Amino acid sequence: MRGLLGFDRMVTPAIVRVLYFLGLLGVVVLAVAALFQRQYLPAFTVLIFGTIGVRIYSELLIVLFRIHDSLVSINQQMKDRNSSGL
Repeated sequence: MRGLLGFDRMVTPAIVRVLYFLGLLGVVVLAVAALFQRQYLPAFTVLIFGTIGVRIYSELLIVLFRIHDSLVSINQQMKDRNSSGL
């Protein structure tokens, strides 16, 4: 709990995964709505590019958090190295 309240642990990557699936659901709903209006080309366009767009956006957000994790790890290693007298 302390890591969560002290912002030592990131909760946003888990939220990004949930938002990814909600985004996919939104894309499917839009595509189905377009199909019911007999707009076949827009439906398939939304389905294809929407899923790719949601995936790319989600991956970019996850990459930012992985960069953060890597920097925290490097920082900790540097502190350990400096405290050991090297």
